[in-house]
Amino acid sequence: MNTYLIASETIYYMNLKLKELKDGITNVITFNLQENTMDEVLEEASYLSMFNDDKCLVVKNASLFGTSKDTNKNKEDSGKLLKYLEHENKNTKLIFLLNGKVDNKKKIVNLLKQNNHLFIYPSMSRTEMKNELLKIVKENKYTIEEHTLWYIVNNANGSFDLAINELNKIMLYYSKPTLITYDDVTHLVAKTISENNFKLVDSIIAKDLSNALMYLNESKIFKVDPSLIISLLYREFKLMLQTILYEEEKYSYSDILGELKLADWQMQKIKNNLRMYKKWEIEEEIVKLGQIDYDYKSGNREKDTLLISYIIDLCM
Repeated sequence: MNTYLIASETIYYMNLKLKELKDGITNVITFNLQENTMDEVLEEASYLSMFNDDKCLVVKNASLFGTSKDTNKNKEDSGKLLKYLEHENKNTKLIFLLNGKVDNKKKIVNLLKQNNHLFIYPSMSRTEMKNELLKIVKENKYTIEEHTLWYIVNNANGSFDLAINELNKIMLYYSKPTLITYDDVTHLVAKTISENNFKLVDSIIAKDLSNALMYLNESKIFKVDPSLIISLLYREFKLMLQTILYEEEKYSYSDILGELKLADWQMQKIKNNLRMYKKWEIEEEIVKLGQIDYDYKSGNREKDTLLISYIIDLCM
């Protein structure tokens, strides 16, 4: 068998194993099951080149292996993959990635397990996270005191991906091996999940695509439900529209603050945002966000796909 599954709630370990599995293969093609179909993946996997060259297909967001509620699509994809495995292409290494837990009751999962092609990396304890970060610090020839390491770990809210992200940011700040100080770390490390969420929303409304995608990636590390971001966006656009309506009714600045129960700095932010939008554009965004919320709840499309499509559409 030349098909593999790497499953973990920690992207860092998924990437380490992925690097090992695709080592030596120069022809690597990436798919995403939120954007591509299983038919597209298996068609490429089955394709035989004239020279029988080896290739590696990396397939992200492989929810068909997961524990979340099985959709008809996942059941169909499992059936198609099982059929492919009966006569798989020996020149294609097929690697599926699942950022989450596997469902051990599924036939496809057990088949990979029987062939030792299932790699699962459970979440780490905070002590394990601290020890792993220390190992990375030493490999890069930096030094760090234990209480500084604990600050990074505790501030990451149990996410090793966020912790390693912050450590890399810190080492980049220093640019060469040295002592990583507690004072520098407290200034450089992101403070809270809420802070990241609000920065993401601010970037989206400001149509700052590069920062929006950066904060979106961090929200995934924090495991923030996309529906929360949609709710925050809806709230901001609604406040913008209410401000316009109150102004049209000749309400004073202080009266608007009182009606909307906002602080002065919040109103100043709304005023800045209003410079980029006409009234009808704000109304359009509110309608779009309402439709996205409906699609989430009805299960019509994947949450991540809906949010990233909305961000790109607004910012481009």
